[in-house]
Amino acid sequence: MARFDKMAVMAKMKEAPIVPVYYNKNLETAVEVIKACYAGGIRVFEFTNRGDFAHEIFGALIKIAEKECPELALGIGSIVDPATAALYLQLGANFVVGPLFNPEISKVP
Repeated sequence: MARFDKMAVMAKMKEAPIVPVYYNKNLETAVEVIKACYAGGIRVFEFTNRGDFAHEIFGALIKIAEKECPELALGIGSIVDPATAALYLQLGANFVVGPLFNPEISKVP
């Protein structure tokens, strides 16, 4: 379940209007990048669904960010279908971004 709703994520984007977009298959590397961005003032971060088992890395990142970067809204990008959006929302994504407009994704609760 997301920790931040749409309005909270948008407010964070307005405060620091930079949203890093990143993927790494190595959890430790991804954590270090997120923590460095957070230390630099970033409060919205997009992890991308681009590699094998990306959802597993993302699930771990959500848990780590909750403890170590409590004000970070972590979302997911490169989502092209409703099933994948639902998977990441169940893992705790605070927002979903896609490279194309698929209206079916917006119907995922």
